[in-house]
Amino acid sequence: MMDLLELYYKRYTNEVQAEDYVEWANHCLYLDDLEIKKLASMGMEDTLNIFEIEIMFADAMISIQRKAPSKEECLEYHLKGLHSQLLLANEHAISIVNEIYHCAIEHELFEVQINWQEISDAIDDFQYGDNLNEYTLDQMNEMIITHARRMWHTKLGKINFKEFIGQKVTAIDSDVHFIIQFEKGSLIIECPWRIRDKDGILLGESDIKSNQREWKTVKELLIGKTIQDIQLLEQSPLLIVQCDNIFIDVFHASSFFDGWTLTDEKDFYIFSMHGGNIA
Repeated sequence: MMDLLELYYKRYTNEVQAEDYVEWANHCLYLDDLEIKKLASMGMEDTLNIFEIEIMFADAMISIQRKAPSKEECLEYHLKGLHSQLLLANEHAISIVNEIYHCAIEHELFEVQINWQEISDAIDDFQYGDNLNEYTLDQMNEMIITHARRMWHTKLGKINFKEFIGQKVTAIDSDVHFIIQFEKGSLIIECPWRIRDKDGILLGESDIKSNQREWKTVKELLIGKTIQDIQLLEQSPLLIVQCDNIFIDVFHASSFFDGWTLTDEKDFYIFSMHGGNIA
């Protein structure tokens, strides 16, 4: 399956082939678009002219009113795809890490490069150096998988929540959804949640379902507290709001329904859509 972001990644890196456009078009036949169908039908040709195919692709993009994604978006998508392959045992783990690292260097993605620097150095020593730690191939693969899993589950989103830092929690509304009102905005929660401090969980959604009177405790814990920090672990996905010494964890737990919405004083700021996608 050829995703549009992967297709454009190949375009930006001058690796795209005529067959890639046709594969993308076949994946998009559900759009029932004439230009898409024309491009998809070219798969039956023995030889494909890349210039002709690119003109047809341009026509298809105009027809479905899609804009080209940025190079940054495509790079992030490509690297995420490579990273995801390392979450399970993979006999090609070393070559995948090398591809991630070299891609980061080539495109000056310094944060990605730093994240994989230690593993890359260990691979270089294992493959071309003295292997001072006497790693075996199995040990190297285990090291890579452990590192990849830790990074995957703890990756922070790039969204800046500075507009909310310093605001106080002013009210709690539980009539329909769990709504935490701020001085200039709110957090609307339609998915599982819990409230904890540094010592452990104080209260959670399950406690409220068992005893509605616990809403009083929620108000006592949160109202008047000041927002110190907001973090989004985008690949979990998990939203963490720190209010003084209290942490609110919000989990998206559905592939069909929206999870939570964070609003500022004007409109929607960010929300978790079905499947946990952030918008």
